[in-house]
Amino acid sequence: MILLRAIGPVTHKLMSMAQWREASEAVGFVAPETLVNTGNMIAGFEGTEAAVVKATVGVLRSFGLGDNVVPVVRKPALLQKLMQADPISEAAAERPNQTGVYFFASKKPDFEWLKHHDGPETVHIVRDHLIVDFSRDVAQSGKLIRLIDKNCGTNTSRNWNSVRRIAERSAAREKA
Repeated sequence: MILLRAIGPVTHKLMSMAQWREASEAVGFVAPETLVNTGNMIAGFEGTEAAVVKATVGVLRSFGLGDNVVPVVRKPALLQKLMQADPISEAAAERPNQTGVYFFASKKPDFEWLKHHDGPETVHIVRDHLIVDFSRDVAQSGKLIRLIDKNCGTNTSRNWNSVRRIAERSAAREKA
């Protein structure tokens, strides 16, 4: 599974999700499937995670997307494990759009700074990912988001509903 960082209306003018799927298939991805317009792709690929990243970066740059558009690659089984951990079950049920799962380009992001975080957001570390209950409109948590970027490096986030949908679709593909 590939999650793109910094994808949105501006980048869609350069690369649509249909174009991303077609170009990905041309470089060896098997049955690429995007979920909505948010830079989420599920696809098969023969090779290492590094090879997936390299192939994806090549596709992204061929459309003129800059270095800020970064692929973060995860195996579908990891999403299942994040869902099973479910450290924010109440928030996920009541206000899933005010939650976030942060996926990092680095394998071992630095979470030491979290010892000094005093909220109002609740932050959980699960398998080197941050799962955040923002407890309010995410836009009001700019300080925390800047700290995550500064201390943990390149990342992309998805709300709990999006991660759940991607995990469910990944599981369905594996069963097919």
